[in-house]
Amino acid sequence: MKKIIVWILIIVGIFSLLWLTGKNKISNSQNESVKIPARDAVSSVAGEENQLVASETFYDFGVISMKNGNVSKMFKVSNLGDKDINLQSVSTSCMCTVAYVIKQDGNKKGPFGMPGHGGAVPKTNELIKSGESRDIEVVYDPNAHGPAGVGMIDRFVYLEDANGKKLQLEIKANVTP
Repeated sequence: MKKIIVWILIIVGIFSLLWLTGKNKISNSQNESVKIPARDAVSSVAGEENQLVASETFYDFGVISMKNGNVSKMFKVSNLGDKDINLQSVSTSCMCTVAYVIKQDGNKKGPFGMPGHGGAVPKTNELIKSGESRDIEVVYDPNAHGPAGVGMIDRFVYLEDANGKKLQLEIKANVTP
């Protein structure tokens, strides 16, 4: 009887070891196929014919005070491809954040905000020719949420081309009264 119990334990142990080893290999191969870009790496809208890139996609304002009002950050996006890109829309993840496209002549186009908040977000329809760049000004209002808005914030700006491909910009801050 003892021999049977020992053999059963050995077989269960072998199967458990094989199962865990196989699961680990599958998990590792899945992790290797997913490549997560670094925050300060060049980010682009994916696509063979589309080369809209930003050398900086993340900015941390650090500690900001509600009493000092709005803060802003300028991001540069460039068309590195050989075809023109129609920047169809610019939108934000929260009503406290708006974005502007700075045109070639220096004029601002916008503001572009959160979809569904205060009506529809207007279409951008900004043509960025091959080799050209545009500045995207992101403005955050720390007073937009009132006293409940104190603490860490993380907001996003989405740029979408005519083919539906997106480029994401991100800002962070620690809001104090």
